Amino acid sequence: MLNKQQAKKLVPLVNNPQAWEALQDHLNHQKNLIVQGLVVATSEQELFLNRGKWALVEMLDKLRDEVKVTLESKEEEL
Repeated sequence: MLNKQQAKKLVPLVNNPQAWEALQDHLNHQKNLIVQGLVVATSEQELFLNRGKWALVEMLDKLRDEVKVTLESKEEEL
């Protein structure tokens, strides 16, 4: 989970439509590559590696929402 300071630093990225769209395009391309890797994986290690990649791409894909929720949060920084 992001803290408010981290979220504030990410606002220029997630609120810039051109930058965010470019990132989304890249993430979608990475998802396609990961799915292809999962299809042809021949070992458990390859499966775990691709599942980890998928988790990271999903985390980045949800970054905009996480920044928004963090900044709207009423909790104070410690």
